[in-house]
Amino acid sequence: MTNFMKVFAYLRVSTREQIDGGGFDRQLATILSFTEHRGWDVARTFRDQQSGGTEFDNRGGLRELLSLAGSDSALGVDTIIVENATRIARDLMVQEIFLAECRKLGVKVFAADCGEELVLANADPTRVLIRQILGALAQWEKAQIVLKLQAGRRKKARETGAPCGGPKPYGQTESERAVIGDIWRFRRTNGWTFRRIAQELRAIGYPAPGGRCWHTGTVGTLYCREVARRGADNI
Repeated sequence: MTNFMKVFAYLRVSTREQIDGGGFDRQLATILSFTEHRGWDVARTFRDQQSGGTEFDNRGGLRELLSLAGSDSALGVDTIIVENATRIARDLMVQEIFLAECRKLGVKVFAADCGEELVLANADPTRVLIRQILGALAQWEKAQIVLKLQAGRRKKARETGAPCGGPKPYGQTESERAVIGDIWRFRRTNGWTFRRIAQELRAIGYPAPGGRCWHTGTVGTLYCREVARRGADNI
């Protein structure tokens, strides 16, 4: 028993002669035969006249189709039918770029002439190889972006002297500055050891850097940083 489902049809011809010679009519007839056999209904047909060896910049029909189809489609259509894979593009790499975009959108693409679902098809070793290459290129591009961001942060840190990225150093907020002020006072006025100061901070209940507990080393680090900030005259 077949299930009723709405689908989109995509037709493409590359020359004016194909339009006049019935290219669209032949493709649509093949698609309708396929969908009728499965009990599917073609909700809308999209058409383009564009060379199959080019990218998709000038394919208004295809762009509109992708904007309306998908797993989150308001029209409830997540399936595209083409006469065969060459109607997407004659170039295999261009086909795979398109199918990769469909994969992201949750769109299935069927070739009416053979019944194959193209987005998840893994039988053709060449297609598998191209998908692996595209995946490796995407990973490489991501790594390049990360390297550029890291270089930009390091450059900014050199120019400003302030760390970029990661947790901000303790002492950036008013409350943290108040705690550092207490550490300074306990050490300079009271003459307490770092261990004694850490005990006092724990007793008061001040939050420690990073949500940890106050320790001698933490207090010493903050005190030495404050000494450097205030200058040698205050030591």
